[in-house]
Amino acid sequence: MSRRCWAPVLSFLTSSFLLFGWPAPAQEEMAAVAPSARVADVELLAASDLFAAAPPEFRAEVEVRQGNADSGMPLEIWRHGEELALVRLLAEKDRGKFLLRRDRDLYFIAPGSARPVKLAPSYRLQGAALDELLGLRLVRDFRIDRVAEGGGVVTFDLVANDKGAAAPRLRWVVSRARRLPLRADLQASDGKVLRVIEFAEWRDSRRGVPKRMVVKEVLRGGAPLAILFGAFEMRAVSLDLFDLAAGGSAARAALPAAGRAPAGTKPSAP
Repeated sequence: MSRRCWAPVLSFLTSSFLLFGWPAPAQEEMAAVAPSARVADVELLAASDLFAAAPPEFRAEVEVRQGNADSGMPLEIWRHGEELALVRLLAEKDRGKFLLRRDRDLYFIAPGSARPVKLAPSYRLQGAALDELLGLRLVRDFRIDRVAEGGGVVTFDLVANDKGAAAPRLRWVVSRARRLPLRADLQASDGKVLRVIEFAEWRDSRRGVPKRMVVKEVLRGGAPLAILFGAFEMRAVSLDLFDLAAGGSAARAALPAAGRAPAGTKPSAP
């Protein structure tokens, strides 16, 4: 598939989940805490930051489905620390294709290409932005503008620290009791909602590992995306996978078939 065909796919992955049906807390129940949020609120935001809470090194299997499709695009994610992530496309027709993120830089790697192709940070895969696949970076990329609470649900209105964030503004809705996100509204600088992400099911809520997320494009419309998380393994991940030179190509070519552990490695205990 050409890179042009991938554009709508990659323009989605971090955040929209059946949010249109989410009831807003009654206005009289909302107790705004702004601009200086309480320590407990700051701690809650940090606790619900899935990217920061994830293991520093892991391998995960993900599938992105459009609408009510029974199947979709299978992917594999390898992460090393906060700055390095590799997305391997697993469909037979996409063999040898990767997306490589090195901090804020994103590259597309295709078999036979002389060199990786640098992409815009907004590039999307199967309609999903990489931030939606890998996790929004709340504490690093946003600051608290306002906090409101009603019925045990805490709503954070966040403002991006710089242009590298997933969106200029973000509304992050969290269950105080479970300390888990319920929904994320990615917003334009004027507050208009661009995309909505709902955290519909959890594979391991204790560790903040989602099972199913639903993403809806508010401005563009269209069928929602379902992001399904399969196998999740904490394991050592070689830095060679993220090398843009020949050594990286060899390391990526040596990756095992999906669902099989690399030789000589053992998944960490959950």
